[in-house]
Amino acid sequence: MKPSVVSLCFCSFIVFGTYGDASEPLPTFAGPAMGTTYRVTLKAPIQNKSLGDIHREIDQLLQQIDLSLSTWRDDSSVSRLNHAPAHTPVQLDRHLTAVFYIAQNLHRRTEGRFDITVAPLIQWWRHIDTTHGSPSTEAHLSAAPSEIMKLVGFSNLQVTTSSDSEYPHLQKAYAAVAIDLSGIGAGYAVDQIGNHLESLGSTAHLVELGGEVRAWGRPNPSENWQVALRSRKTKPPEIISLHHGQALAVSTSLRGKRVINPLTGRSAVVSPYATPVVVYAQTCAEADGLATAKVLNTVQDATPD
Repeated sequence: MKPSVVSLCFCSFIVFGTYGDASEPLPTFAGPAMGTTYRVTLKAPIQNKSLGDIHREIDQLLQQIDLSLSTWRDDSSVSRLNHAPAHTPVQLDRHLTAVFYIAQNLHRRTEGRFDITVAPLIQWWRHIDTTHGSPSTEAHLSAAPSEIMKLVGFSNLQVTTSSDSEYPHLQKAYAAVAIDLSGIGAGYAVDQIGNHLESLGSTAHLVELGGEVRAWGRPNPSENWQVALRSRKTKPPEIISLHHGQALAVSTSLRGKRVINPLTGRSAVVSPYATPVVVYAQTCAEADGLATAKVLNTVQDATPD
C-alpha cells in the first residue's frame, strides 16, 4: 500500500486532497466545518461502525464545538461571554473551558503574542479599514488608542470555580472585553476529532481542518503519514512526514489580511506571497496557537512616518 498523502496548497485559499494506492483506497470522508473544510483519513475501517455512521458522529461533534467556540453565532458559549456585562460570571462549557486553559498557557509561552482577548483590537482595525479603505493610508499606520488597549489581556478575565459546577465561571473586567478563538479553534477541533476516533477503536488516522493537521498511528507499519506542502515558492511540493502524535499547523496570509500585535496594538498587512509559517507540536491546538503567534515574527509592525 502506498502511503496516504495530504496535499496542502497555498494560493488564495487552502485545498486538501488525499491520495493513495487506487487499488486499496484508505477510508476517507470530508465536509464543511467552522467556515472551512475538514478531512479524515483512516488506516482501516472501524469495527462495528460504518463510514457513514462515523462521518455523522464527527459532524455532530463539530456542531457541538461550533456551538461553543464560534463568534459568528449569537447562541454560542463564547458569544454569550462576549455579550455579558462586566463583573457577571458566565459559566463555560466543556469545549470553551478546555480552549481557555490551552490559550492561557500559550499566552504565557509566547510572552503575550498569542492572546485570545485581541477581539477588541480586531474590531477596531476592521472599523479603520471600513472608514479609511486602503491599508496604505496614514490611519492604518497608527496604533490602537489606550481605551482599546485596556480591553486586551488575560488580566481582564477572572476565573472562578465552584464545587457545584463541573466547569468554571468567567467574568470580564469591562463589558467591552471579548475573546476571539480563530487562532486556536481549528486546531482544537482536529484534536477532538482524532481523540473521538481513538475512542471508537481507530488505531491510526490523519485529521485535517483548515490548515491544521495531526497524525495518530501509522497508515502502515513501515510508513508515517505524508503531508505535501505546496506554495508559490515550493516546486515540487515539500513532503513532510508526520509520526504518531505529531501535529502541524500552517499560517499563511491572504491579500489584505491583517496581522495584529496584541502587545502594541499595531497592525501590518502581510504580502500574500509570503512563505507560510509551519509549526509542529504535540497537539494541533498548540500548533495552531503557536503558528498564529509566530506570524508576528515574520512582519514588522506598521509604524507612523
